[in-house]
Amino acid sequence: VDGDTESLLTANRAGFIAAKAVAARFATDGGAFVTVQDTDGDFGLSGSQRAWVGGLAGLTKTAAQEWPKASLKAIDLQRGRRGAKKLAIAIADELLTGGPEIEVGLKKDGSRISLRSVAIEAKGNAPAVNKDSVIVASGGARGVTAATLIALAADTGAKFALLGRTPLVDEPAACSDANTDAELKKVLLGEGRRTGTMPKPAELGRQVRQILANREIRATLSAIEANGGTAQYLSVDVNNVEAVSTALDGVRKGWGPITGLVHAAGVLADKLIAEKTVDQFDFVFNTKVGGLQALLMATANDPLTVLCTFSSVAARCGNQGQCDYAMANELLNKVASLEAGRRNLKAKSLGWGPWEGGMVTPALKAHFESLGVPLIPLDVGAKMLVDGFRDDGGAVELVLGGEPKMEALALASTGRSLTMAIRVAESSHGYLNDHAIAGVPVVPVVLAVEWFARIARACRPELSLASIDDVRVLRGIKLANFKGAGDWFDISATETDKGLELELNGADGAFHYRAIAKMTETQVRHTNSVPMPNLGSWKDTVYDGHVLFHGDNFQVIEVVEGISDEGLAATLQSTPDAGWSNEPWHTDPAALDGGLQMALLWSKRTLGGASLPMSVGQLRAYTDRPPTGSVSAILTGTVKGRDRAVSNIVFRDEEGTVVAELRDIVTVLRPGEPALA
Repeated sequence: VDGDTESLLTANRAGFIAAKAVAARFATDGGAFVTVQDTDGDFGLSGSQRAWVGGLAGLTKTAAQEWPKASLKAIDLQRGRRGAKKLAIAIADELLTGGPEIEVGLKKDGSRISLRSVAIEAKGNAPAVNKDSVIVASGGARGVTAATLIALAADTGAKFALLGRTPLVDEPAACSDANTDAELKKVLLGEGRRTGTMPKPAELGRQVRQILANREIRATLSAIEANGGTAQYLSVDVNNVEAVSTALDGVRKGWGPITGLVHAAGVLADKLIAEKTVDQFDFVFNTKVGGLQALLMATANDPLTVLCTFSSVAARCGNQGQCDYAMANELLNKVASLEAGRRNLKAKSLGWGPWEGGMVTPALKAHFESLGVPLIPLDVGAKMLVDGFRDDGGAVELVLGGEPKMEALALASTGRSLTMAIRVAESSHGYLNDHAIAGVPVVPVVLAVEWFARIARACRPELSLASIDDVRVLRGIKLANFKGAGDWFDISATETDKGLELELNGADGAFHYRAIAKMTETQVRHTNSVPMPNLGSWKDTVYDGHVLFHGDNFQVIEVVEGISDEGLAATLQSTPDAGWSNEPWHTDPAALDGGLQMALLWSKRTLGGASLPMSVGQLRAYTDRPPTGSVSAILTGTVKGRDRAVSNIVFRDEEGTVVAELRDIVTVLRPGEPALA
């Protein structure tokens, strides 16, 4: 979508309508849903001029939670000067060979990025608000937002103009001693009998809600004043630019130019995408987005020094039933980054986790606690806002209240499953020409393991891969269509009490590989010592065409350091150095294949002939990407009878850090090979 802000905003609504059209089917049967936007290839973090289209990723992340069998991807494709054909190729390449990440940025220079949440501390003491500041706050007169503004008033002594829809009127004098909902209804019914104007139930409820809301507004105004600030309340529809402008003219006459905005207004209408109406979407989305748009337009000529938007962790992670809320808050994040650069001001978009209070009911609180999601106490949240205004670290988009996880706010789910299709052809996997038998390329075990790592992380993106266990080669894969249209395969993951059960199947349904992935909340680190076996010198040829038949791209053993009946040590190329492709690798398949080659060399010494790898008991992963530079590997093994050997291999990067282990590699003599006497 090109054009002005309104044109960009329509893409968000169109995205929801498209998702709604397939939601019922995708929720039960799965499917593929992809959103593509251009916010400079980094999801607007650098301040894209097209930030107003930035809500689409929130839709995709929410759909990923509501449609556990579907494949979801949000692509931020930086167009640059590329034509439609090159852009289409970039999208297709990502869908066919990209990694499991839901959010992927594709820059115009061909680089690929994904987003990761990183813990940081608020630092510095550079307040953008002081006693002379004039702050306009939408939705700030009631609830949790009011608590944060009271704390900001105590810290700065600023002036606050609070905007809200609720008219501020005098309540009936008879209600002065009534405090609860029931007490107020009793008094109002009594007044109705006395005056002969008995209210209907709906009107009675409306009167009570207005009285309680007015009391809360007045309490907020008094608390701001008591804490050293100055406050006034303006009843205005924050989505109406003309009404907001008129209201702010009055603020300027009394206090001077507006210097800060806090946009906190928001509503909820939770329903799954399949059930949510377009009107409900518009109501939630426009309250957030339209309100920000109106405030920015009404203060276009004011000397703003600070902009604070109240976003939500739902924008970062998605949330079941809240696609509109996630999209709106995601868009707020991106617009805040845009305004920071455009108007040279301090911008903070605060992605709040759930509060103790506000929209969180006791039942929802219990649900969050069962998921391990911390609730933010009012006083803690208020301090977070104050610290955010003082922070000079430069970060705009922040998540507050706990580590964001892709399923943190979702309903707890078990038995989830995911299937990923992949095409293997010379155009995308040309390095496999050097892993061929009788001229036919064959998929190596390590590539199947890499695909398993990708599907495991895609199925449980909030977790880290600890290991892939019991890798079984059921039927080797010969690529008959490698030089033509390619061969298609399905990689699937199904959550069970054993872990994620993984399968690699051909297009004809044939089973090729199976394994189980174990996931953990944090990346496992290797802490044990690595014993070095007693080794003698290596005197043989590494790639002899018989024991190791590999071509140039798979000749990743740089040096064999030594060998003995106890084991073998070698230096290997990592995947980035081997130059296989620019895929988003999650393991180090080149080095791992070098490890399996080491097992074949050691089996030749101990068994007497060429052998084949039959199974891998376990890949232990200690990092989520391959290292750069050389990898050192140490193999230790034992012989099991005349034709079988079992070995373990530890891989270390150039800093000496253990990055992976292969355990229980079983190698068996090839048929016709002579065994040692």
